[in-house]
Amino acid sequence: MLQLWLLCLFRKNNKSLKVKKNNYGFTLIELVLSIAIVATIVIPLYSILNFTIDACKVGDIEDEVLLNGKHAIEYIKKEIQYADKIIHISKFEGVDEKYKDNFGFVILNYMPNKELKYNYSTYYLRDNSIYRIAVNSKTDTYPKVRSFDVGGHNKIADYVISIDGTEVDFETNIIDICFILKGEYRRETKFSTKLIIRCPVIY
Repeated sequence: MLQLWLLCLFRKNNKSLKVKKNNYGFTLIELVLSIAIVATIVIPLYSILNFTIDACKVGDIEDEVLLNGKHAIEYIKKEIQYADKIIHISKFEGVDEKYKDNFGFVILNYMPNKELKYNYSTYYLRDNSIYRIAVNSKTDTYPKVRSFDVGGHNKIADYVISIDGTEVDFETNIIDICFILKGEYRRETKFSTKLIIRCPVIY
């Protein structure tokens, strides 16, 4: 009987010892080591994530710059190809002086079925953007700068820093369109095209 009681007592003490052993928390060294291990994993991952986000931003801006350049080239090319006349900008009083960074020519489109039959349009650079200005008229008298001021001003492209090289040669009937675009990350992209004028020219 005594043996049985001692055996039960031993088992109880043994269980309480195991419970006490299992209730121990982390030591300071274990906590410091855990934090150090987590930091060595998380910090490089965070740096990689930041680098990936920055690379995506750069890629998005470069894509936007390219799309702006392509759109502007195609838009202007199309309007020149369908023009009824190409006229030197000096024929339009005050336009060349007010819109100094202009393309040097005005496009005339004739629309016989409309009340305002004559559409005059040209392009100029302002605040790193290319704008198209246009005016409609009932007569073929060249409009003055006031008419262009109240006409439509549509933005064709952003990120444009220069249109140097854009010029029209009225003797050979060739238009050179050239402009440079630059995004936020200082990479410059040049767009240029050479067009043959197939309609009458006035200069």
